[in-house]
Amino acid sequence: MSSQRFATVSYFRMCLNEFAGHIHYLIMLVAIIGVFVFDLASPLGVAASTSYTLIVFGSLFIKGNISTYVATVIGLIFTVAGIFFSASMVSPLEAVILNRLLAALLIVGAALIVIRIKKADEKILALRTQSVIDPLTQVKNYRAFEQELSREILLHKRHNRNLSVAFIDIDYLHKINQSYGNDGGDNVINQVAKEIESNVRSSDVLYRLAGDKFAVLFAETSMQGTKNVGEAICKKTSSKIALSGRNVTLSMGIATLEEQDNNRTLCQRAEKALLQSKADGRNRVTTVPPVSTKDTPCVAAILIRSRY
Repeated sequence: MSSQRFATVSYFRMCLNEFAGHIHYLIMLVAIIGVFVFDLASPLGVAASTSYTLIVFGSLFIKGNISTYVATVIGLIFTVAGIFFSASMVSPLEAVILNRLLAALLIVGAALIVIRIKKADEKILALRTQSVIDPLTQVKNYRAFEQELSREILLHKRHNRNLSVAFIDIDYLHKINQSYGNDGGDNVINQVAKEIESNVRSSDVLYRLAGDKFAVLFAETSMQGTKNVGEAICKKTSSKIALSGRNVTLSMGIATLEEQDNNRTLCQRAEKALLQSKADGRNRVTTVPPVSTKDTPCVAAILIRSRY
């Protein structure tokens, strides 16, 4: 029941966000038409340049530059049209034309400022994204892992739900680098990242912590469920990724959130489990504390658990 409610709420939020974008456009167009009607009814016969300029600045609240272009073009058209459609002009025609030229300059100037602000915002957002994205694999990095782990621990404790962490190492990556060069090693890292991502749910998050080390946060997943998924990932990886006929294998360590845990203690147990996998011969999944092993079919790991 809670899973269905979560899916419904997520869908409703997505629709609401999409609908909000259309509402912003509608409000902008209504405002522009309102200013134009007021301008025509004005006995002074001068453009409401300040109002058009404010509407252009208001396009800052709508993503993308299209809204700014639309507000600018319509504002310019209505500014010029006001000369021909104004009911009465008490000012000399030369003064009206000069005023509207100045209004057009204000509108264009406001548009240029808004576009520059939006471009600066896009660059800032891109820099923020780059700071938490691994450039090689395009998955999240260690910085993102630290930030999001703290948040997920608080969230899962609040709702009394399972949260599991898996640390994953590519076995003998240093030997791959020695034999095939850094390009060969990078290629293996990329393939492993894609294989892991294709076998976890959208609610599970993959991170690259270091050269050969990954982590996955498994939301609302027990230790046994995480181990089943981990074993499926290891089997599929070793069967699909190989160099010169030699399969690439993974070692994995898993820990599940306990009431007294924080970032450090949870990661320590996952790291301990990973080291135990290596000590036991690699190419295996270990949990701390240990759980019984179930036979896991070699199918996509995402099929083992619910999508939510």
